[in-house]
Amino acid sequence: MKKTLRGLAFAGMIIILFLVVGYISLALYYRDGFAVNTWINGVYCTGRSVQEVNDMLLEGTATPEIFTVIGYDRTGDGRGKNSWEIPMESLQYAFDYESGLQQYLAEQNAWLWAGNLLPGRKYHLKAAVVIDEEALRQQWEQILSTFYVEEDYCIEYDEKEGYTLSDGLHGRLDDGLAYTLIREAILDGQVSVDLVEQECYFDVPLSEEQQEQERLWNKILYFQGNGPVCDYGDGVTQADSAWMAGLLVKDEDTLPFVDENGWFVLREHCVEEWVESIADRYDTYNKEWEFRSTRGDIVHVKGGTYGTTIDKSKEREWLTQYMQQLLEQAAASVNGNDTLTAEVHIPEYSRDAFSRSSKDFGGTYIEVDMGIQKLYYYEQGVLKLETGVVTGNARRRMNTPEGVNFVYSKQKNRILRGQGYASPVKFWMPVKSSIGIHDANWRKDSEFGGDTYKTNGSHGCINVQKDVMQELFNMVEIGTPVVMFYGEEPEQGTEANNTTNAGV
Repeated sequence: MKKTLRGLAFAGMIIILFLVVGYISLALYYRDGFAVNTWINGVYCTGRSVQEVNDMLLEGTATPEIFTVIGYDRTGDGRGKNSWEIPMESLQYAFDYESGLQQYLAEQNAWLWAGNLLPGRKYHLKAAVVIDEEALRQQWEQILSTFYVEEDYCIEYDEKEGYTLSDGLHGRLDDGLAYTLIREAILDGQVSVDLVEQECYFDVPLSEEQQEQERLWNKILYFQGNGPVCDYGDGVTQADSAWMAGLLVKDEDTLPFVDENGWFVLREHCVEEWVESIADRYDTYNKEWEFRSTRGDIVHVKGGTYGTTIDKSKEREWLTQYMQQLLEQAAASVNGNDTLTAEVHIPEYSRDAFSRSSKDFGGTYIEVDMGIQKLYYYEQGVLKLETGVVTGNARRRMNTPEGVNFVYSKQKNRILRGQGYASPVKFWMPVKSSIGIHDANWRKDSEFGGDTYKTNGSHGCINVQKDVMQELFNMVEIGTPVVMFYGEEPEQGTEANNTTNAGV
């Protein structure tokens, strides 16, 4: 029994010695490599050297191609955010895990390697970034060269733009801080930096003279930014800065002249000039209209009774009052971005029309294409009626006149009288003097829409079949435009010259 116990004790001592020797051997082995069950960033590192693990980690690490710098593209006012790209390749950008692995290995206690046998022994290691510092500095200098940097603070005048402020004192870039932030972001593994969010911009304090300029600029900005808002028929528009600045009397430096009350001064006759230019642009009476006919071609029609004429006297009175109010408020303005509260101005007219647009006569109108003897009625752009007509007798030189006219009256059961005739009609819509649209029950249905007008046309009026005329009469309002054209020269004769008698 004693022999057996001694044998077992000896065997145990041998096993313990073997385990101790084995443990010590592994500890000595792991002293120059990573211990058992070591995982870093998903890579199994046991027994591997720092260089081997570094190479394996780099294989699974994606290198970014571009670093983006976000910031303002200029100093002063009118800045907008821009972005610039730095190619990582130009910086010889690379990741390196070696220093982190060396530190990890130095902190590893090889004698305690058995602790790694426990589960959950996985580690994450952030790579260090290596770049060419000089290449980064060159890239940053290149970005700086694209900035628009103003060095002054002054008010400038241009006929096409009006007054502008050259302001290089606000929003200047702290390029030293910006470079530091860019470098730190790149070395931290980031792919962009926003210089605005990082507060890399600063203002240079204004001198006393510049502060005076700032006060003048606020008044200018208020004046030229609050031009009259008007609707002359083609939509709401506001007088732009260049036009407003052009109204002002200027000193030898082209700055606005300021009187003893602190008011700007308007150029002499500028109100009259403005009203004349507006009337010339927007008056439509007796103008030439460009019109796309129903058959598809572009026709030009001039003259007629239709159109608008702005009342220049009342327009001058309104504009004078508006400008006086604006000059007073501009003199008191301390914030050029303030907006004058004003209603949209619609002018008064000495001659009004169904539509005030200078581009067309609206979506509701009558079209009389005398070249093909057709009449069309459109309502809000939709064709509501189409019919053949008979117009003025070409052989007898009574051609229906071209022009853009309008229905100025509507009558029923009228007798149209002229030299040698008296013709009763059921429906009468005069459009220009004695020229009008009416039924003609003395004509056969086959005459409407053909060549009858060439030899047996009217005295200048537009003849329509009775039933169709009744329908048209009931739809059309007084004031509706009537565009009348041939599309081609009539074969014989000239316009009807009967201005005293109704032309049937």
